[in-house]
Amino acid sequence: MCEAKYDFLTVRDIQRTLKIGTNVAYNLIHSKAFPVIKIGKNYRIPAEGFYAWLESAGVAKQ
Repeated sequence: MCEAKYDFLTVRDIQRTLKIGTNVAYNLIHSKAFPVIKIGKNYRIPAEGFYAWLESAGVAKQ
C-alpha cells in the first residue's frame, strides 16, 4: 500500500482557516498565490504550499 505523500486542502478548508466567504476564497485560489489543482469541478490546494504562503512575510504583515 502506498502512503500519501501530500496533504491537500479544499476551498472549504481555506474558508475555515482564514475565516473568509466563498467568493473571497475562490478569488484567492484563482489569484495564483499558491498552487491549486483542479480535478473535474473541484479544487485541491497542497497544504504545504498554502501554509508556506500563509507564513510568508507579505501575508503575515498585512
